[in-house]
Amino acid sequence: MRRSVFLALGFAATVGFAQESLPASAVSERIRLTPQTIQPRDGSPPVAAELGWLTVPENHARPSGPAIELAFLRIRTAAPRPGAPVVWLAGGPGGSGTLDAEGPILPLFLEIAQSADVIALDQRGMGRSQPRLDCPGRFDLPLDRPMERDLVLAAFREHASECREFWTRRGVDLASYNTNESARDLEDLRRALGVPKLSFLAGSYGTHLALATIRLFESSVDRAVLFGVQGPDHMERMPRDFQEVLAKLDQLVKRAPLLAARMPSFLGAVQIVLQNLDREPERVEGVDAATGKRRMVTVGKFDLQCFTRNLLSSRDQISRLPGLYLAMLKGDFQELASSSLTSRHSASPPAIDFTMRCASGASAARREKVRSQSSETLLGVAADFPMPDVCDAWGIADLGPDFRAPVSSTVPVLFVSGTLDAHTPPSNAREVLAGFPNGRHVVVEGGAHCLLGFGLPKGRKLTARFLQGDSVSTARLSAPAVGFRIPGLAREAAITAEFGRELGRPKGYPGFPE
Repeated sequence: MRRSVFLALGFAATVGFAQESLPASAVSERIRLTPQTIQPRDGSPPVAAELGWLTVPENHARPSGPAIELAFLRIRTAAPRPGAPVVWLAGGPGGSGTLDAEGPILPLFLEIAQSADVIALDQRGMGRSQPRLDCPGRFDLPLDRPMERDLVLAAFREHASECREFWTRRGVDLASYNTNESARDLEDLRRALGVPKLSFLAGSYGTHLALATIRLFESSVDRAVLFGVQGPDHMERMPRDFQEVLAKLDQLVKRAPLLAARMPSFLGAVQIVLQNLDREPERVEGVDAATGKRRMVTVGKFDLQCFTRNLLSSRDQISRLPGLYLAMLKGDFQELASSSLTSRHSASPPAIDFTMRCASGASAARREKVRSQSSETLLGVAADFPMPDVCDAWGIADLGPDFRAPVSSTVPVLFVSGTLDAHTPPSNAREVLAGFPNGRHVVVEGGAHCLLGFGLPKGRKLTARFLQGDSVSTARLSAPAVGFRIPGLAREAAITAEFGRELGRPKGYPGFPE
């Protein structure tokens, strides 16, 4: 999906309206459409689509000012009376909807396309949209000392200043790259398509954008399905959410006899390794993924906190986590060293990662909770590093308390959460659900942040039915049991049926998860 390794499902729903799918000739002149073929990365058959470009103001308060272009892929439905077009809003911030269309979410797109057009949007500043706010330069952090919060934060702040200057010299108003402006882009898209309403399919940060759009343009939204909810005041993550998922993994490890025999307490192992690295950092040889060369690097507690935070983003990586800690208990830190090596020399993250998050900000009450939880939890400040401390270097104005106030709406929304999702926990969805009388919350047992819900056939069918206007009675889905990988164990395949294939190296160390 991304960039720098630093950053890293009943209620009776209202029936959707029918609308005619407009031919390309009837679409507003603000949109350009060309034929495009989606080539799925898994080798499945190509899918016919259209590549579109929409021109919008960089700042909607200045409609005669500079304009930018948003890219999107459109899969047209063959349904005789299609429903509202469904717009996919990717996560991040910084995720590319058009790139997502080539990946694991494509089967869901095709299921939805049986009854409505599907539009995978690249939000402003992201993907193929122009300008794409990449930052110049790379990190060059020392290898002879462990990473520490202040050291890495100083590097983030330096790169923020450089990137801000880079785009300002090119006439880009970084303050216009915020969630409210993106919400106005979606209203512009609806108008340009000539349709009365849009529906949203969104994940992670995309849910934050969808909720902001519902607040501003409720009458323009038919319904929405939100995977991994980030409400108006959820953009800064809570350390206790990560602690709770680590505790759940501890219980799962205790129920895996072959692993439990080697690690009676997973939480205890995490605590011990973190304490050991805090007292005495390890100098270890790892592989720099950028060059393929082996180099020595010194790793410490903060390296491991950020590494662990990123591993908690997906089931594939979660399946490796106990085994990695088991190896570290025995003195093997090669995985941590390789990840840290790669991160220390990674590309600067895109500006959009920060402009969106810094503008959304957090309430004083949430920040106080983050502060107090940081000293009580194993991952501490690493849970959302480098936010919010890097924001003043970007100079982005906060959207204010009205933006972070709860959203109230009669729009039917399906909120989907996972019990192993530390980044957007079920508590987020429960909080937002209070303002949606036509909302429904579905919890995926064993669901982690990445591929939440839509990786399950039942989840895809439930999503497609809901977007068609059907009622949803299911309150819980179950993902297959997590199969923990145990390095060097002859019977590994027997206990990793779900994750028996070779897994890629985990995403790198301090930064934003996928």
